[in-house]
Amino acid sequence: MKYLYTIIILSILIMGGCSNNGSENNLKQENEQLKQENAKLSVVKEELELDLKIVSSESSRENEQLTSEISSLQVESEAQKETINRYQKAFEFLTTNTNTIADTLSIFSAEEVKKGSHIAGLIVSDAGKETANESTSYYVKFTGEFEVRGSIIHNVIGGSQYSFLIKENFERIPHTLEQFERGSVYFDIENDEELKKILGDKLEELPEDGELEIEGVFKNYSFNYVPETDFPSFSEFVGLKSEN
Repeated sequence: MKYLYTIIILSILIMGGCSNNGSENNLKQENEQLKQENAKLSVVKEELELDLKIVSSESSRENEQLTSEISSLQVESEAQKETINRYQKAFEFLTTNTNTIADTLSIFSAEEVKKGSHIAGLIVSDAGKETANESTSYYVKFTGEFEVRGSIIHNVIGGSQYSFLIKENFERIPHTLEQFERGSVYFDIENDEELKKILGDKLEELPEDGELEIEGVFKNYSFNYVPETDFPSFSEFVGLKSEN
């Protein structure tokens, strides 16, 4: 009988051990499956993070492009408003004067202007054209003095050291319709030394990209147009009328 109990107990222990081994194997399999699934999820996570970065980068680029386009449209709109305002002023002037719009705005055509013509109080002393390589360039020389508000800037192209930039009161200087519509007229200042002598430290302290606003007196304006080049127009500095 004792042997029978012993056999029964041993059988129970053996069966319990087998059961434990089976559970352990099941846990190992489940753990391995979880590791594999976790690895797959990590790959998916990395792919989603990459997709998110791509979408964010594309969105940022599109926003920058949209902002740039809006800024360009705003600048273009402001330029158009300025052009309209200049024409409106000319039409208002015409109501009390008999001059043409071109005369009122001091606009001339380099192709048609004649020697002896009066524009903005200046006299055309010479005018002509030159043709080279199927391209025609024009020059118009004026005598007389004129006063105009504008800004002295460094000449980044070459030649003289300083140029004069005009963004308003165009009627005080002969200019073309293209310059009028562009909203700016500029010319190189031939006599830099005279400019330095009168402006002194203010000119020396002018930053490379800076502007020195003045109301200056100039003479002997020479307009030049050479297609597809930066060939400048010229004028001589006489002195200051007033400084801003």
